[in-house]
Amino acid sequence: MREIRYYPARWADNRIAMGARASRRPIEIFAAIFVAAGFIYSLHLGTDALGASEAYSAWAAGKQGVGAIVRTPVLHDPGKQVFYYVILHYYTRIFGMSEASLRSLSVIFSLATLVLVFAIGCEMFDDNTALAAAAMWAFNPLAVVFAHTARMYSMLIAIALAQLWTLWRVRKRPSASGAVACGIAGAALLYTHLGGILFIGVGVAMLVRDYIGGKRNPMAWLAIAITMALFMPYVPVARAQSETLIAGHWLDWIGTGYEYPLPLKILVALAAAAVALRFVVSQTGVSDTDGQLVWLGAWTILPGLMLGAGSVVIRPMFNLRYVAPSTATLALLAAAGLARVSVKWRNLLLAGFALACLIMLPFDRPDPQPWRDFARQVSQGGSSDPVFFESGFVSTGNAPSVANDGFPFGYYSVPFDYYFHGSNPRIAIPGFDSPSARMTVEERVLSAGGGWLVSWKDGDAVDSELPDPKRFRAVEKYRGEHLAFYRITPVGK
Repeated sequence: MREIRYYPARWADNRIAMGARASRRPIEIFAAIFVAAGFIYSLHLGTDALGASEAYSAWAAGKQGVGAIVRTPVLHDPGKQVFYYVILHYYTRIFGMSEASLRSLSVIFSLATLVLVFAIGCEMFDDNTALAAAAMWAFNPLAVVFAHTARMYSMLIAIALAQLWTLWRVRKRPSASGAVACGIAGAALLYTHLGGILFIGVGVAMLVRDYIGGKRNPMAWLAIAITMALFMPYVPVARAQSETLIAGHWLDWIGTGYEYPLPLKILVALAAAAVALRFVVSQTGVSDTDGQLVWLGAWTILPGLMLGAGSVVIRPMFNLRYVAPSTATLALLAAAGLARVSVKWRNLLLAGFALACLIMLPFDRPDPQPWRDFARQVSQGGSSDPVFFESGFVSTGNAPSVANDGFPFGYYSVPFDYYFHGSNPRIAIPGFDSPSARMTVEERVLSAGGGWLVSWKDGDAVDSELPDPKRFRAVEKYRGEHLAFYRITPVGK
């Protein structure tokens, strides 16, 4: 009898030990992925010069106090909210304002995103699905780009996923503390970027779906109410920013409307509404996985669908950065969806995808920014030569020249001043008034004997503000996307 009791007991102990090892294996592999991702995200942080938008992050973070930081997006960087700038302000007070320091905060948020992808996968599905999604997200080019950029987008992804995770948890296990945590995460999302309203809207739509299906969860609705209450004081500012963006036709958010036929606009609007309604009224199948896939599908598809439809019906407004959180949940959706077909093939495909991303990383680096070279060239010229920057909202193509107060000091003066500290005068010329800009350039260049122009206009548009070629010589030193650099001197000098 002792042997009969002994061997099953030992066999049971072995099963427990083997199960514990099996359950630890995904976590151990995830830890290895996390370390590898941290190494890759940290490469070359200080090698390349800051881009124009990254320099704005540095400029905002360098303000003297929170009050000045809060006014920055209102006056000069509409659409981007204050939370990232405040966090970056205190972060750089500790670690400095170098390129590596500014970008390292994005590395931290990117690693937090990786943890949240794994956590959401474990919460909604299982450890292996979470691991597959983490492997797919960790090394893809988008994740690496966001980690290497000193902007709020890595923070936007992390906070959006935190809001999704806490909303799902409070939906499954209602509690007042969970509702408060979810509400705070939602408010932080809105204070990070106006695009966060898309994801809050998807959450509301999915809770409506629950309500239609007979699931009453007051704690989840309390979380949404807390989010709205915390963001309410900022609504007037957000509204003013949106109106400014639309009026200014700003390059980085919205452009002039396309001349699509009215029937096409109506058709696109109805199609987008039908897709959104389908997510809301769809019913959960026999397996609860259906509900999880619907939630992830809505979160992944609807924000981009709304911006895409709005681009046709109203004005161009779609940009992948603004739906960046959807790119992270796409990894979860792919991992869970492929598992329903074949777990083996899912694992092989996602492992191959991660390996391909790793192979491509050395060839996927963006072109270096030219601001260090600009600063060097100006420093080699005369110290009295003025540097001209176009004020106003950045517009391209057929955007009308609308007088506005956007970027009164010149959009590109901020990245230039990050690298150039000489005494050369910085002069803002109205980008929306070419004749006036041309007159100012001619007068100041003639007086100083030379000058420099940093322009966001393309070749045809910038010609209208370059000085008279009979009296001045303008040499194009650089031409990139929405960026040109000219050396201007009087003829004969």
